[in-house]
Amino acid sequence: MACLEDLPDELIIFIWNKLSTVELLGSFIGVNRRFDKLIRDVNYTRSIELIDKNLNQKYCSLPDPLLNQLCSYFLPEIQENIECLTLEPHSMERILSAGQYPHLYKLILVNFGHQSTRRYFTDQSPFLDLFKQKVTCLKISIDDAKLKLLLVTENENLYALVSFIFPQLTDFTFTCHPFWRRYAHLTIDESCQSSSFLRNIVNLSIDVDTLDDCFRLLGSRLNYLREFIIRIYKIQPSTLVIDNKVLHNLRCFSLSSSKTTSAYDSSILPLLQRMISLEKLMLNLSVDRTTTFLDGFHFKDKIFSYMTRLQRFDFEIETFIQSNEQTNVEIQASFSGDSRYGQVISYIDYNLYGDVKCHIFSLPYTMNETLGISSHFSEGFIPNVRSLTLLDTNYSFEHQFFMKISQSFPYLARLYIVNSNAQKNTDSNQSTIIEFPYLNKLTLLISHLDYSEQFLVDTNIRLLRLSHLTISYEHLVIVTEHFTRDATRRNCAQLNYIDFFEQAVHSEGFYRYFPLLK
Repeated sequence: MACLEDLPDELIIFIWNKLSTVELLGSFIGVNRRFDKLIRDVNYTRSIELIDKNLNQKYCSLPDPLLNQLCSYFLPEIQENIECLTLEPHSMERILSAGQYPHLYKLILVNFGHQSTRRYFTDQSPFLDLFKQKVTCLKISIDDAKLKLLLVTENENLYALVSFIFPQLTDFTFTCHPFWRRYAHLTIDESCQSSSFLRNIVNLSIDVDTLDDCFRLLGSRLNYLREFIIRIYKIQPSTLVIDNKVLHNLRCFSLSSSKTTSAYDSSILPLLQRMISLEKLMLNLSVDRTTTFLDGFHFKDKIFSYMTRLQRFDFEIETFIQSNEQTNVEIQASFSGDSRYGQVISYIDYNLYGDVKCHIFSLPYTMNETLGISSHFSEGFIPNVRSLTLLDTNYSFEHQFFMKISQSFPYLARLYIVNSNAQKNTDSNQSTIIEFPYLNKLTLLISHLDYSEQFLVDTNIRLLRLSHLTISYEHLVIVTEHFTRDATRRNCAQLNYIDFFEQAVHSEGFYRYFPLLK
């Protein structure tokens, strides 16, 4: 600490910016007057994230000593600065009770799936004035399928309750684990059709179950809505009688769904054609069509001609058809000559059973979900992607493919491999050593033993930062030769967490081989 005290303020702040809020507050509050003054600066206290993460990267409550210190004197002293608080359910009451927070307008509630928090969101809530009068921006997440649904009782609707407790909202974000999306609590129903429902909303980002939920939202009285980001669990043909009125106010629209839909032409496309004032469009879809892929010509003819103000179009789209008359060269050519596309990557997968898939995505890749590609991915320089899924049920991933991946995604931090096909040419693994310099999380899910060998043996691939590994215990035993193999020690040296698909009793040799495991 003495060396740190000798540094100028600018350099100390530079170092602190590398730390999480919890690390910063837990390490430097009360150390000396200089640090206390710096840490109370408005740049650190305008937005405070008061949550911690465990080894599994799951959100958890703050340690009691730190929480006592924060609530006793730190938060009361800097409450005038605070505009945004990020909270988890266990410490929420103590933190909100520690000050008046006159300038607080934004709440981020992480993993709020505990029924015990319900009393904070009723007419009897001690924070009702704060919620009703001050909060204009609210973000809620439920990330765990095991949690009870937050806030609501069996017959209540979450969105209607939020509208009542937070009437001043202009920005609302709700994300939840897919397990919860299919419950009536999260349906856009009659209780969401009143004139007071999200009446001031300008920016809405929401997870819903069906396309009908989307139509009901757009058919309600959201007169100020400008940005609408919606993630739909499964897109099926609508059961509603749709009011096809033009949506003049929307400027930004994002639609994503991970499940394949056959309702693109019948439901999604007519919806998009109503958004004539859009300036930005984002689509992340998997589409089942009859004979033709979605390509640049389709978008120009069926979408751009309706959206004359459109400036930017970001997308990742997979199209599945039964027979193919288009080539990848034709797909790429269809995107040329229009700046709204930017750079486009495309490739075609030929299924062993006769199905054909075309995968297209725009660069820079801006979707929130992990990018997923198959063995037919061509190549491209995609430096902004940090999380990647490699999935192929028909063809193996060879050594040269991983070389292409390392070059195309140079800053990759998280890699998920789903492939049960054995590699065809394992001898080539010795030719060129591949480096993933930033990869810290590797998940070998439903993967052949060859990929454990590929990634953990240091004459194939170098992983100097690998800290989190998900793998079959049996595969790990085999590839490390019962935790004795020198060729796998280097890539395993930094591991501090290993997640197995099955339970296992670990030997002393296991812990000697992985000394950083806790």
